[in-house]
Amino acid sequence: MRKIVSGLLVGAIVSSATVVSAAPPITLVMNGQGGKPDASSQIINGRAFVPVRAVAEDLGAAVKWDAAQRTVYVFTGEQKEDVSLEKSKNESSASPLRLVINGKEAKSEVPPQMINGRAWVPARELAEGLGSGVHWNASQRSIWITNKIVNPSAKDFNGQAMITFSYDDGLDTFYDFALPLHEKYGVPATTNIIAGRIKDGARTMYLDADQMKDMYDRGVEIGSHSYSHEKGLTTLSDEDLDFELRESKAVLEQIVPKVQTIGIPFSMYDERVKTAVKKYYQAARNFEHLQNDIPPADKLWMHSAIAVTNEMTFDQIKLRIDEAVKNKQWCIIMLHGIDPDNRDLYEIKPALLEKVLAYVASLGRDKILPVNTIDGVSLAVK
Repeated sequence: MRKIVSGLLVGAIVSSATVVSAAPPITLVMNGQGGKPDASSQIINGRAFVPVRAVAEDLGAAVKWDAAQRTVYVFTGEQKEDVSLEKSKNESSASPLRLVINGKEAKSEVPPQMINGRAWVPARELAEGLGSGVHWNASQRSIWITNKIVNPSAKDFNGQAMITFSYDDGLDTFYDFALPLHEKYGVPATTNIIAGRIKDGARTMYLDADQMKDMYDRGVEIGSHSYSHEKGLTTLSDEDLDFELRESKAVLEQIVPKVQTIGIPFSMYDERVKTAVKKYYQAARNFEHLQNDIPPADKLWMHSAIAVTNEMTFDQIKLRIDEAVKNKQWCIIMLHGIDPDNRDLYEIKPALLEKVLAYVASLGRDKILPVNTIDGVSLAVK
């Protein structure tokens, strides 16, 4: 998705013909971390440039310099022999540098530059060539490049709006299609798992334990969605209700260290269920088509602002996000399957999810802070 919105401006922040020094400095933020001495940004001919080695290696890629061909090679996979980026004595300073990423030349209106013995390349071409996200935060004059989920800390929340992407059922399409997009844009996520349907070698549509462990290690919150999800919790006896809540948590915590939140199945919820939920979980999400105040009025009865279906458009989802930004509220978006075929009502195509994630990233974390459910609760009450 090149040039998602004009506000990205990573490709055209200013229009001067040389490196700009009079304007306020541009901060480069890699996976939520800024201020690294070997990673910075410069504006060259109106384009944001970054030092190729520092940025590429932060994104898990290797770099090789071919002086004879004046070409910077960037590649993922097995590390190759490291080659210095220092100028060769035989190198012609007249011919432009080339950037080749995983065997494909990255074309840019402004070619790579050699500055003080280091190769600098356009930020957008490098990031997108490696499958990473890149966006411009105008208010903070920072370029964000991400290829992993960035869960916030307390210092990141300053009373702005928040947003949570909350996935129900524990479908394996999350692992295949949604997780890579959340990493690309650095946006946290919560997946609420039906503990009794975890894949155990059978061919089912649900996640298996190894996938869940990997997701957790990559920054995804694992929440509960009851043990069986066969009946609404309000229809159960006290004994069966306690089993659904207790056993789900117990099963999931044999896979990941902590399960602290729950998405209420079928959104069937009342005070009796809430009392039972409180014994095992710190927060509960229900669907009521409402935004949450910050802090929420009741962290054990939080609302989803929208339940996304394959009949919805980007503009409908954007409307709820913009509403949260305007009112500084917490927008929880409820999703299920992410599948190119989107055959079920509650399955959407990856392209729609990417458009939503890209929009959230483009707004900047100072306007709307992406959080998982438990982090949102923790930050909001401080």
